[in-house]
Amino acid sequence: MKHARSALFVVLLFVALSLGSGCSSLASGSAPHWLDTLYDRQYDEDTYLCALGSGSSREKATDAALSSLSQVFNSQVRSVTTVLSRSTAQDSGDGQVKFSTLSEMVDQGSVTSSTDKIVGAQVVNTYVDDTARVYVRVALDRKKTAEIYQKEIDELDISIMSVRRELITRTEPLARYFTLLKALSFAQRQQDLYDQMQVLLKKSQNSTLFSLERELATIASSVRVAVTVDSLGDHQMLFSAFSQKLVALGFSIVPLDANPSAYLNLHYESTPIELKDSPYKYVRYSLSAQLVSGDVTLFTYQVSEREAALSSEDAQKKALIQATTLSVSEFFTLLQKRLGDSM
Repeated sequence: MKHARSALFVVLLFVALSLGSGCSSLASGSAPHWLDTLYDRQYDEDTYLCALGSGSSREKATDAALSSLSQVFNSQVRSVTTVLSRSTAQDSGDGQVKFSTLSEMVDQGSVTSSTDKIVGAQVVNTYVDDTARVYVRVALDRKKTAEIYQKEIDELDISIMSVRRELITRTEPLARYFTLLKALSFAQRQQDLYDQMQVLLKKSQNSTLFSLERELATIASSVRVAVTVDSLGDHQMLFSAFSQKLVALGFSIVPLDANPSAYLNLHYESTPIELKDSPYKYVRYSLSAQLVSGDVTLFTYQVSEREAALSSEDAQKKALIQATTLSVSEFFTLLQKRLGDSM
């Protein structure tokens, strides 16, 4: 990733120097043809991606042109991913939708492309009209920019392969799932770059994201978790909060007698606290969660916090809300790190 960032920095620095040096052609008098015809013989559409911008100064005109280029790029990327989505979805005839297993086909429902970082754009023309309004044309070399993106894709490939080497040593389904999940962010970034390369080069690009998501879903489908709650009250809220998170990951929630592959055992209790001369009522709550697979304890989590309110009832409610929101979120964040990094 360091090499990719260095390459991007060099390109961005070059662009900055280009913008400041005034190396683009400056026109005045009659309006130049590129105001009406974005592409021409010098900057043809097959070689370049161009955009126009205007403003009260050259700097503002350049900002507007780069913003316009980003919008054009994003619009084309959205068109690419939408076409890919339509290409992969097929109605099986029984009310279910099936997707192609071709790696270059991507479901838009699970992919959001980002083109926040478009590198290589240069100001190639500047024009000032009779009212002193400035117009600029920016151009981006399709092939050169695609080469920069390809280098970053190659770096991301290395990161994904490193995760897959870790996966070889994992046998427990939950550990395999959370290990492979680490590769998802790399694949999503790759997909963004592949979408941009497809716009630049006007040809389809292979992607690992779809196959990785399918692999994760396959692993998740084998995970059946039984959730138990030990609490004097509000059993259902705790059960629902943890179960919803597990289901969102693709796991199944099953009863204790349904041969689960893992158990999530929860214990919650809250105790009123009296503080002299305080107008508030306090409650200290504690939550512990233990994830077990077979005879192995995969992960243990404990938290104890104090909540305050004007009444004991409200303090109890605040404590439970804390336990079923922030504490649940923290549990799954730490669970992913534990099972993905150190099993």
